[in-house]
Amino acid sequence: MHKFSLIENALDSLEHAIVHLNDKNGLQKGDYKRVILDLSHVAELLFKEKLRMIHPAFVLSNVDKYPSTVAHTVSAADALKRLQKIGNVEFKDEDQAALRTIREKRNEIEHYEFSISEKEARVVIGNVLVFIFRFATDEVGLDWADRRINDPAWSKLNEFVEFYEAQLAYITETLWDSDIPTQNCPICRNDTFDLESEVCVLCGHREEVLECVVCKNSYLYSDVEYEDAGLCPKCEWEDGYASANFEKY
Repeated sequence: MHKFSLIENALDSLEHAIVHLNDKNGLQKGDYKRVILDLSHVAELLFKEKLRMIHPAFVLSNVDKYPSTVAHTVSAADALKRLQKIGNVEFKDEDQAALRTIREKRNEIEHYEFSISEKEARVVIGNVLVFIFRFATDEVGLDWADRRINDPAWSKLNEFVEFYEAQLAYITETLWDSDIPTQNCPICRNDTFDLESEVCVLCGHREEVLECVVCKNSYLYSDVEYEDAGLCPKCEWEDGYASANFEKY
C-alpha cells in the first residue's frame, strides 16, 4: 500500500507539474492544462496541511466527525476561510487573486470547455507559483523556495516565477507613469487591463469594453451578471438592491 501525507501528496503534484514544464519537446496545450490542475492541487493540499497543524479536525468539512479517516475534507475555498478566521493567516489581495484564477481555470478543465492562450497560461502559472512558494515557506515551514533556486530539476519553475514578477513589475510601472485607464483583468486579476486597447497588457486577455447606460463608466461584460442590461457592476448592484427593496416602484 502506498500512503502519502498531505505534504508528500502536494510535493508529488508539484513534481508532476515540473515534469510537464521540463518537457524536452516544449510545452503543448495539454501540458498547460495538466500543470494548472497540478498546481491547484498543490495549493489546496498546503491549505489543509496548515489547518492540520492548527488542529487535525479542521481538515474535515464537518469537524464533529473527527477523527474519522473517511469523512469528507474541507474544500479549498472553505479551507482558505478557516485559515483566515481560525488560523489568523493573512492573504494579500494578489494571493487571493492568484487562488481565484487557478480555481476558476481548474473548474473549467474539470467541468466544462477549457480555453487559454499560451501567454495567459504562463501568467496564471507564474502567479500561483509565487503564492505556493511563499505560503509553503512562511506558513508551512517547507524548504521549497530554496529547492527552487538550488535544485537543477526545478529550474524551469524559476522561469515562470521570474517571468511573472518581472513582467508585472515592469507593466505596473509603465501604466503608473501613463494616463491609460485600466481596471483589474478577469484572467490574471491585476490592474493591467487597458480599457482603451481592450486588452490586458500583462497576460494578453482580450474582451470588449462596454459603456454603462446610466453612469457612462467603462466596464467589461465578464464583470456583470446580466450582459443585456447595459449596466456596469456598480449600477447593476444598485439596480438589484432597489428592486429587492421595492425602491423602483
